[in-house]
Amino acid sequence: MEVIEMGERTVKAAEEIMGGLWGPFCLETILTDEMEFIVFEISARIVAGTNPFVNGSPYTWLRYDFPMSTGRRIAREIKQAIEEDRLDDILT
Repeated sequence: MEVIEMGERTVKAAEEIMGGLWGPFCLETILTDEMEFIVFEISARIVAGTNPFVNGSPYTWLRYDFPMSTGRRIAREIKQAIEEDRLDDILT
């Protein structure tokens, strides 16, 4: 759960400092011998960590029943928000 909490702290800090993050981001980390995560870079874009394969993560098959890249998932979420009249909920 530490990884999720790191992401949540990043979002909260970005909201306090500059009004939030725009789009996907990746916390580039290393794991020490003591099993401690250390963030060495924040990439505010789709990078290898968020889109490791051409068809997206193999885990997208489990959620969507077919391969899905990060860009396609974002486009799908925007389309769904438009259909549900919830665009303001997902955009800053």
